[in-house]
Amino acid sequence: MDLTRCKDQKSATLDEFYTEISDHDSYTNREGGKAMLDLIARLRAMPDDRRVFGLTSHHRLCLLADDTYRSSWFVIISALDKRNYFIEYRMADDVAPWPNAYVRGEARSEDDAIRMIVIGMEKSGGWTPSVKPVSNH
Repeated sequence: MDLTRCKDQKSATLDEFYTEISDHDSYTNREGGKAMLDLIARLRAMPDDRRVFGLTSHHRLCLLADDTYRSSWFVIISALDKRNYFIEYRMADDVAPWPNAYVRGEARSEDDAIRMIVIGMEKSGGWTPSVKPVSNH
């Protein structure tokens, strides 16, 4: 997955932003920053051709489909530590009970958080589904 910081937040990369948070003295900042850095690395390593832009709001990472802060926040991720992740996704307009409705869930492991993020990206309708190459064998 191609995950980069939104051009409208030029002060630091996503990695620099969460590294700074992980250098804080408080447990929540330190462990939350480390958990977010690991999640970002896992998302980037995924065999997924989607282009994703990250916008930070407080300590949350908002995943955007367009490289502008005006884009919808399709998936919102926050982490307290490696056992407490909070994932939200914006419901697609055709299934949302009201405009800009979100679904929110909690994950207790990095693997579950990754799975929930991918589901949120797909269900939000913000990105075209990732196309996997078809093998001719």
